[in-house]
Amino acid sequence: MIFLDAAATTPVRREVLEAMWPYLSGEFGNPSSHHTLGEAAALALAGARAAVAKVLGCRPGEVTFTSGVRRRTTLP
Repeated sequence: MIFLDAAATTPVRREVLEAMWPYLSGEFGNPSSHHTLGEAAALALAGARAAVAKVLGCRPGEVTFTSGVRRRTTLP
């Protein structure tokens, strides 16, 4: 397992902010919802998971995003 956390103090790289900006400024939706914004968010999340998996050399299904360490401690 690889756990990446910097105690919520990691600065956001410009390219990450630019990639996330549409979802932070108006095109946000719940990726679990079955409507246009939710399905767009689900596609974006799947793309992000695939990109991280490629960098880490694993399958996208092995990548889990959490909001922080407390959520991580409840995963199997």
